Amino acid sequence: MAKFLTILLAEAAIELFPEELLKDIQARQYLSKLKKSADEVLLDMSYHSHLVEKLPDAEKRGRPDISHFALLSCFGSILARDHRLNVIIHTYHNKIIHLHPDIRLPKNIDRFNGLLIQLFKEKQVPPDSQEPLMTLSDSSLSNLVNELRSKHDLVIEFSVKGEQMTSSEYSELVYGATNPLLIFGAYPQGKLRGLTDSLVDRKIAIYEEGLDLFAVISQILASQQMIEEKLAIMNLSEEEKLSWE
Repeated sequence: MAKFLTILLAEAAIELFPEELLKDIQARQYLSKLKKSADEVLLDMSYHSHLVEKLPDAEKRGRPDISHFALLSCFGSILARDHRLNVIIHTYHNKIIHLHPDIRLPKNIDRFNGLLIQLFKEKQVPPDSQEPLMTLSDSSLSNLVNELRSKHDLVIEFSVKGEQMTSSEYSELVYGATNPLLIFGAYPQGKLRGLTDSLVDRKIAIYEEGLDLFAVISQILASQQMIEEKLAIMNLSEEEKLSWE
């Protein structure tokens, strides 16, 4: 029975304003107008699309909103409220963000971005807390997954190019594990660079076309809750079933 899930948002499009863009006069003018330095601004396609296009891997950068929506789906789920969900973020630049299970994230994207800027500066949020809600460290995706493998008996990468499975099929697969790790790419386009097939046990697709990450996670967590409730009832004794009815 899947008692506890860990979700890893991999190569998330979250980063501070890249210093390499400071060569661009438009970038310098933008920061000057804000009266902020590069380490006080989060790269965001909503404001910096013309600059992001000049960066390597532009299709995978400047989209903190993808992680924001995904996290709202995660922490708004029944599994999270039942303290059976752990969420980790790995960013494009190999930063690792650990989130406290009891965190309540702001629904406003600007406030969320502000928390991330504070996190990149202070390494934890709140800065002086003995039990921070968010912490920051460094690790490559491959090293992180290798470390996590020792604590998880099933590692699944969700990808549109994976094996097509129905909601009941993948839910039963996850349900059969003790401590599964579910990996999702948290960027607009492309493939995970730092995750080889040898690091995962299964690669799964839940639909033949690409879906928004928050929709995929919401579908998976809802299906997981439903299959757990269904199988729990099926495993009751006849007497218990009668009393349940």
